[in-house]
Amino acid sequence: MRRAKSDEALNPETLFIQAYRHEEKREFKDAFNCLTIAARLGHTGSQINLGNFYSWGKGVRKNAKDAAYWYKQAYKNGDSTGAFNLAIDKRNEGNTRAAVTWFKKALEMKYGEAAIELAKIYLVRRDGKETAIDLLRRTRLMKRDEISDDAKEEAASLLSKLMADQKKA
Repeated sequence: MRRAKSDEALNPETLFIQAYRHEEKREFKDAFNCLTIAARLGHTGSQINLGNFYSWGKGVRKNAKDAAYWYKQAYKNGDSTGAFNLAIDKRNEGNTRAAVTWFKKALEMKYGEAAIELAKIYLVRRDGKETAIDLLRRTRLMKRDEISDDAKEEAASLLSKLMADQKKA
């Protein structure tokens, strides 16, 4: 019986669920501890959430370097959300070059929202409008598991506005 309980304590999915329950109760340090163990065991959902905890300073002191580490671990383990979240952090830090790199990595893994965020970056660049339009057009071909309905709607709205602006010019 002890062995089963011990095995369950190191089950990454169980730890992930426990972390969620702690977070719901606003027990952020306990959630953080569960996520840390599960993330070290390779659980990508825990790696992403741990990155979020570091990025937002939830249950731990805010630390962009540690957030980036865990997002990269999730990305290396095949989770596009790691690349996307890292891109968001880099953009928010003002590091556009790194943000573009990570948005592109997320997009390569078929994370549709990355196309929208990249398009927004290209829109403010000189001669970036055509690239932005191409990125937004790509979202129309994406499947439901690649882009949310809300994001698809946002992309369509941006594209429509850009096309209308282009006709006026």
